Amino acid sequence: MLMAHPRTLRQSGVLRAVAYCGRFVLEVPCICGLGALLTIIGALILAGCYLSRTVDQATASDVNNQSFTFTNGAVFHAALVNISTTLCFTDDATTFTLSSAGGTATGTNRFDSCILTVANSSYTVGNGPQVGEVITLDPCDFNSDLKTLTVSNRDLTATSTVAVACTPGSSGNVTPATADNVNNQSFTFSTTPSGGVFDTSLTNLPTSLAFTDNATNFRLISASGTAIGTSTVQSGSCTLAINNSTFPVTTNLQPNRTIRLNPCSFDNTARTLTVTTNLGTATSEPAQLFTP
Repeated sequence: MLMAHPRTLRQSGVLRAVAYCGRFVLEVPCICGLGALLTIIGALILAGCYLSRTVDQATASDVNNQSFTFTNGAVFHAALVNISTTLCFTDDATTFTLSSAGGTATGTNRFDSCILTVANSSYTVGNGPQVGEVITLDPCDFNSDLKTLTVSNRDLTATSTVAVACTPGSSGNVTPATADNVNNQSFTFSTTPSGGVFDTSLTNLPTSLAFTDNATNFRLISASGTAIGTSTVQSGSCTLAINNSTFPVTTNLQPNRTIRLNPCSFDNTARTLTVTTNLGTATSEPAQLFTP
């Protein structure tokens, strides 16, 4: 019977359904392949959008009381080519201080990009920004992951080193501390919280931090005791590993304890050290020569 009517069977609904299913099965890889491609493209787009959010126009909250050092200051003034230059924002980022080896310029800042208007300058004519000059940094982008500032001006673009603390009234020439900055130097912290930045027991007690042996050793001295040990100063961080201590056992300033100062910033003009711990931030008096 089946042999007698092959044409009828081929045209039956059952065979048509089977044939359709066959086509469907063959088409699935194409549909799945397209879907996978669209999924990958979508993921890349989303990833790109996410990454782009880390770099955006700088805002006051991004840069206030932060200092950014550029190895090439030419982006600010033609005379500062290949001269390390530091830009510090204060007063809710409405004021700025621009510093390099040749002088300092201060003035006001406003956003759209970063528009710096020079009000005072110690640069001699031809060697840096002068009073009345307007420096338009456009774009002026802050990287929230890397904590860097990228600025463009005069067909030049420059990216700063990692931001470090910059307090109102500082010279603005603040950079990550290095062993060369602090070696054989003693920094006394006498302004609140004074030694409290190292331990709560030292709050409002003048406390000195001294470095020796190419800043590989330190000494922390206050009225209540002394701690000595090894230190590492690099990349704007100062790590103090305590070996011996005369501080009371009720303090955290005991052997085998570590104090991490991050950031640990040096003001090249004022010769002060600004350190931050989970207990707060403190800035020292100007450095004094230390002899063990």
